[in-house]
Amino acid sequence: MSGPSFERQDGVGQAPSMLQALHGLLSIPSVTSGPEGGHPFGPHSAQALDYVLRLCQSLGFRTQNCQGKVGWAEIGQGEDLAAALVHLDVVPAGEGWDYPPFALTQANGRLYGRGVVDDKGPAIACIYAMKDLLDSGAPLARRVRIIFGLAEEGGDWSDMEHYRQTQQAPVFGFTPDGMFPAIYGEKGFATYQLSLPLASSGVEYLEGGQAENVGADRCFAQVNGQRVEARGRSCHGSKPWEGDNAISKLMEQLSGLPVADWYNRCIGHDLYGERLGCACRDSQLGPLTVNVGKVRTLEDQIVFWLDIRYPACTTAEDILSQIQASAAPFGVDTMLEYYQKPVYMEQDGPLITALMDAYRQVTGDSAAQPMRLGGGTYAKAMEHIAAFGPMLPGREPTEHRPNESIALEDFLLLREIYRQAILRLAQLPSPY
Repeated sequence: MSGPSFERQDGVGQAPSMLQALHGLLSIPSVTSGPEGGHPFGPHSAQALDYVLRLCQSLGFRTQNCQGKVGWAEIGQGEDLAAALVHLDVVPAGEGWDYPPFALTQANGRLYGRGVVDDKGPAIACIYAMKDLLDSGAPLARRVRIIFGLAEEGGDWSDMEHYRQTQQAPVFGFTPDGMFPAIYGEKGFATYQLSLPLASSGVEYLEGGQAENVGADRCFAQVNGQRVEARGRSCHGSKPWEGDNAISKLMEQLSGLPVADWYNRCIGHDLYGERLGCACRDSQLGPLTVNVGKVRTLEDQIVFWLDIRYPACTTAEDILSQIQASAAPFGVDTMLEYYQKPVYMEQDGPLITALMDAYRQVTGDSAAQPMRLGGGTYAKAMEHIAAFGPMLPGREPTEHRPNESIALEDFLLLREIYRQAILRLAQLPSPY
């Protein structure tokens, strides 16, 4: 793999500063992809993993590349370990950027680039937080490890499955892929494919969106040889109300055509599954939400991908049955592609308490309380893992959007918050 050289001379790390390291990682376009050239998740994800492992080696960490599917870096001694679970893959850049998506741009007191929030920026912050602990000689009761995943955004998570099968599991940990102060519960998430025959759809071609877990910002169709297009605003798939879905807007324009009549009847602009017949909510995790992330014309079929986030009062299989009952009368087939169950932990348990203490000590925000999250993170991948940051309260979410960014002051604060969190998790009594 080509890239900057991170060498150690006489025990001193010749490593870049945190911002230089972030620039190097953001410059690798590690968009979620499948196998290619002997790399399980494509050459760019392999390059990103190689980059962070060499960076960690230059800082004095022990590292391991686990067959190109996942990697880790650690410090300390002990039988068990605490961990931060991060991912190096990103969603596609999409359109509408004012700055290069695959580079670090500093402007107006902010850092811009795809992955600067989700999740490359937090990964770099964790690396340098662990460097601070190593340099300080702080006593650690167990090893501390950063686990680098490569397949989070696509929902595949075979990276974490490989880790679970081949590596030691942490006794405690966090994933910096949500928001502060700490996340005690996450909705389940499921991806569904809804398909219907192209021949009876009323269109000759239909395409829109970038990924199922991103709100579609563009969609176009060909009807009677004419191109029809709609533009919207992208958002994270777990927060469809923050976007303006271009697929739904185009279906409105195409009203009267069979594909649009089905779509407008069963989906439309409904974000909570009422038209699909799967709406529900519970007191802990809130309502089910629906995001139509993309649509493609594949040979003789039109296929829509739905990203559904659901509370603990239902299951992915029940939702499948409900969608099938709604869609089948229109000749639409429904398939459950992938799902992850909801996760919930006690708000006053040792993990959430330790993370809250770290956050409150650094920020002084004593009023903050643990939260729930609609998004799906690596907290579902292993036991005793909670989402923790990187978004501070009151900040505008920018992940999965053009001009993804974080305030420079906030990014620098992450390093200290994660240093305190890692230190606390390294000293907690084992739950086993």
